[in-house]
Amino acid sequence: MYLLASLIALAMLLASESFKETIVQPHYEEKIEAARLMQRAMEAIQNHRVRKVGPIDLEADPTNSGMLGLSSSVTTTNTGSLEAKRTTLNPNWAAVVVELLSEAGVERGSTIAVGVSGSFPALNLAVFSAAEVLDLEAISIASVGASSWGANVPTLTWLDMERVLADAGILRTRSIAASLGGTRDRAIGMPKLGRKRLRQAIERAAVPYLATETDLDSIERRMALYREQADDRYIQAYVNVGGSLASIGPKTVKRLYQPGLNLRLDPHAVHVDSVMKRFLRDGVPVINLSKIVPLAELYGLPLEPIALPQPGEGLVFERQEYNRWLVAGLLGLLLLSLWALLRLDVGSRVAALSGRARSRPLEPMV
Repeated sequence: MYLLASLIALAMLLASESFKETIVQPHYEEKIEAARLMQRAMEAIQNHRVRKVGPIDLEADPTNSGMLGLSSSVTTTNTGSLEAKRTTLNPNWAAVVVELLSEAGVERGSTIAVGVSGSFPALNLAVFSAAEVLDLEAISIASVGASSWGANVPTLTWLDMERVLADAGILRTRSIAASLGGTRDRAIGMPKLGRKRLRQAIERAAVPYLATETDLDSIERRMALYREQADDRYIQAYVNVGGSLASIGPKTVKRLYQPGLNLRLDPHAVHVDSVMKRFLRDGVPVINLSKIVPLAELYGLPLEPIALPQPGEGLVFERQEYNRWLVAGLLGLLLLSLWALLRLDVGSRVAALSGRARSRPLEPMV
């Protein structure tokens, strides 16, 4: 009887696994549109990189995206994860940002604050692309310096990329101010020539230079700029890209902020100031685009793709889920089968019949 019950349960499990249904995720059209816009932006940067900088290192950047920088340069702030940088080379990150903005309750046509980093230019593109598809006013402040493999080519910083895309009419969003980035947000420890190159990039972009003397000053200046630019409009979310000290705080508190959507301030982070802390304290949702690998796994995006993914790939668009009606029906059938086996003693009868069949005398052979 137990064997028969197990076989029935196994058959129903296989049936439920075999007949899953594809569920299209919410905001599918906006996600596709954002991913396609990001794809166009990446293509424009790739073309500019080849024409103005030189050939792309396909060993480091097998997708040929042109969005990956150098292992080291005069404007490099610190070491960075090549795995994380490669994983961001995917236009479907723009769809992830659309999803996160929706979860944060951001309404179409509203205002958001953004802190972008030269370390993750592809994620910056994802945020800008999602914002434009949703008709958001994205008030962006940039940190120009970049960790290794980020936008650390001195003549093609993140601000240069912004300008290229604006001139091409692909993205209208541009940062309203920029700091040097790096250590203490002031590129402390960077060679003098490196800081000079970053200042030149800010001048090329024709945006105000966010010169500060202290960590608190960096935070205060950013918050003042966000409030000034938003005027009387309510900022519905803050999006942080990377790990800027002013934006997220020192390493000791970075782990307290989850990758993705954060709605509440961790009690342990209350006493460590940052832009993220201030927005959360004021009840503004924060989207934290850091810890890239676990975030990619959550949304079904490939790690270190060797070919540039196409828009529409990933769990953020479609998910395979169990057919609830089928599962409910199979569960009912399983319970009915178990009841029949136990209550009506079907199992014993089957076993008895099998026993009689085995005990039947053999017929003589003619």
